[in-house]
Amino acid sequence: MDYIFSFYSRNSAFRFADAVTAVGGRAKIVNSPIRSGSGCGLAVDCDDYELCQSVLNCGHYANLRAVYSFDGEKYKQIYEND
Repeated sequence: MDYIFSFYSRNSAFRFADAVTAVGGRAKIVNSPIRSGSGCGLAVDCDDYELCQSVLNCGHYANLRAVYSFDGEKYKQIYEND
C-alpha cells in the first residue's frame, strides 16, 4: 500500500521527500490525488507509513494538508489538517 502526503507548499513537499530519502525511505513527488482549495497540488508518495510519521515528527511540516492511503485503485483520506 502506498501513502500520499499532500502539502500546501511546494517547498514543504520537496523538503519532506528529501528528508524521507535521507533516512533510507523511498519517496516520489506526485500530484495530489484530490485538489481542493488553495495550495500547490504536490504530494509525496511513500510506501513506509511509520518512517514518514517519524520524519513528520522530527521536522516542522505545518504545510501538511492531508494524508491518503492508496491500494492501487482507490484513495482513502486518513488524515486532514484543517
